[in-house]
Amino acid sequence: MPSKARSLVELTRIHWFPVGSDFMFWPFAWGFLAAAYHVALSMKEVVINILFYALLGTLIHSAGCVINDMLDRDFDRKVERSKGRPIASGAVTMAEASVLLTVLVAAIFYMFSTAGNTALVLGVVGLPACGGTYPLMKRFMDWPSLYLGFAASWGVPFTWVATTGRFDWGMILNIAMASCCWTCIYDTIYACQDKKDDEKAGVKSMAVRLGEGLRPALSLFDVAFFGCLLRAGYLNGQHLPFYVLSAIVPFLLCLWHIWSFDHNDPLDSWKTFTAGRHGAAMVCAGLVVDHYFNLAALAG
Repeated sequence: MPSKARSLVELTRIHWFPVGSDFMFWPFAWGFLAAAYHVALSMKEVVINILFYALLGTLIHSAGCVINDMLDRDFDRKVERSKGRPIASGAVTMAEASVLLTVLVAAIFYMFSTAGNTALVLGVVGLPACGGTYPLMKRFMDWPSLYLGFAASWGVPFTWVATTGRFDWGMILNIAMASCCWTCIYDTIYACQDKKDDEKAGVKSMAVRLGEGLRPALSLFDVAFFGCLLRAGYLNGQHLPFYVLSAIVPFLLCLWHIWSFDHNDPLDSWKTFTAGRHGAAMVCAGLVVDHYFNLAALAG
């Protein structure tokens, strides 16, 4: 691959796939699968839509990475882990990054347009208002991971409305809050990689702000995640597979990650961050299994 093309690919983080892309996929997947259960969508439609949201999540993650590196290019040059990124290192110019970002956003908005008018409006408003502003939060607030949780979770109302055709705020808010807490936990673990460099560069993060209080604080977010999923399951009429696979197992796995990883070791922080996908996937697995048995019961 030519060096310029390789640099552009690295700018989107596609070479990390599925790391990062799955991070953006989970809110879409959780919202959609809960909505699919609600309307008893066929398994064929479930598979098609999951593939659609996997692609959408990948595109959104790539666009977010381009925006992040454009805005953070000066900070990145001061951080050991990020100083070699394409824009910070000069391998990709701001003009080239702008063209790439335009292509990605155009593809994202096209996918939004296929999801219905209300979902399109949610996407057009939510993407720039939430996802596009996250990199700036690291300059102004000590809780950027929490902001990222809210930003990523706009995918929940998007998928719910696209699937059911209406708003159900009880379901939307509980799944979105669960998604927000999950994202906040693992983005904070991710930020532990750069604590020392962030302090020197003046970058704000929950990892820096919480210090030695990190584990108890993240545990509270995990409890909130668990409670919101339990409430969502009750509102949606879910059954035992959901409560075991989608709620209890991810809650305990996350708690183990929080209390077992070394937040002063960048490598261990990275390994724990990437391991977060296992719990998130279990939320999906429980929803799919419960959905399958629900369809079988309705057919019988």
